[in-house]
Amino acid sequence: MTFAKITSAYVAERRAVGLKCERDDRVMARIAALHGELGCPEDELPRALVEAWIAKRPGESETTGLRRIGQVRGLANYMMRAGYDAYVAPGRRGRADRGTYEPHIFTDAELASLFSTAEAIAGGDPASRRAQAARLLRLLYSSGLRCGEACSLAKGDVDLEAGIPAIRHAKNGKGRLVPLHPSMTHMLRIFHDTAALRHPQYGGHGLFWSLPEGRPMTTGFVYRFFRKALWAAGISHGGRGRGPRVRDLRLAFACHRLRNWVREGADADAMMPVLAAHVGHADIRRAEYYLRPAAEICPGMVAQVERECGWVVPS
Repeated sequence: MTFAKITSAYVAERRAVGLKCERDDRVMARIAALHGELGCPEDELPRALVEAWIAKRPGESETTGLRRIGQVRGLANYMMRAGYDAYVAPGRRGRADRGTYEPHIFTDAELASLFSTAEAIAGGDPASRRAQAARLLRLLYSSGLRCGEACSLAKGDVDLEAGIPAIRHAKNGKGRLVPLHPSMTHMLRIFHDTAALRHPQYGGHGLFWSLPEGRPMTTGFVYRFFRKALWAAGISHGGRGRGPRVRDLRLAFACHRLRNWVREGADADAMMPVLAAHVGHADIRRAEYYLRPAAEICPGMVAQVERECGWVVPS
C-alpha cells in the first residue's frame, strides 16, 4: 500500500469513530509530501521523517509544536497497529503548560475602551466584515463562547426572540444552549435586520456571520481585527505568544461572572458546575482554572471559595 493510501486510511478511521478531522487531510498531505521528498519507503514512517516533521520552526509557539508531534504520533500508532514499521516520537503528551502563557485579565475599563474602539474602526456599514468582527468581540465576552463556536453559528441556531443560541458540534461534543444578556440579544437582532435590509444576499446565507460574499467569518480575521482594536484602544500587546489573546475575552467572562456571583452572596461551590456547563467544559475540573484569575480581581473571593469549596482552590 502506498504511503498516501495509508494516511487516507488513518483519517478514515478517525472519522469513523466520530472525530471531526477538519484539518487532517491537509496535515496528512503535508506529511506525505515530506515523505516523498525524503525518499522514504512507501510502507514505513522512518525516524528521519518524524524528526524533520517535529523539528521546531522559527517563531513557532510551544502549543503548535506539540500539535505537530501529536499529529505524527497518531499516524505512527495507527501504522504500528496495522503492521507497518513506524517510529513513534518520544516526549510528553498533551498541551503546552498553561504556565507558558500568563492570561490577560481585562478590566472593566479596558473592555469598555476595546469595544468602543472596535465599533469606531469598524466603518460606516453596520453589516461589513469589520462591523461583524466588532460585534463578535462583544459576543465572546458577553457569552463566554469560543471564537470558533461564535464564527460557525448558523442562522437557525440563533433564537433572536428568546436570546438563546444553540451551540452544535462543539469541542468535546458538548453541544449546549447559551442564554444571552438582553442587550446582547438586541444587538444581534439589529445586526440581523440591518444585514437583511442592506444586503439582499444575506437571506440566502446559512451562517449568521457571513457577509458580504457568503463566506464564513474566520477566527483569523477576528484575531487580526482584535489586534487592531487593541492597538487603537491603547491596550498593550506583549507580542507573539504573550497576548492579550481573543480567548482572554472568554476568560474575562468566566472571571467576571464568578466575581459577580460572589459579590451577590452566591454559593461558589454550587455555581462551578453552572459555569462549566455554560462555557462547554467537559467537567467541573476544567472550570477550576478560572478560580485563580477570578480571585485576583475580587479580593474577597479567596476566603469564601476556600470556605465553601477548598478542595478546588489552586495552591
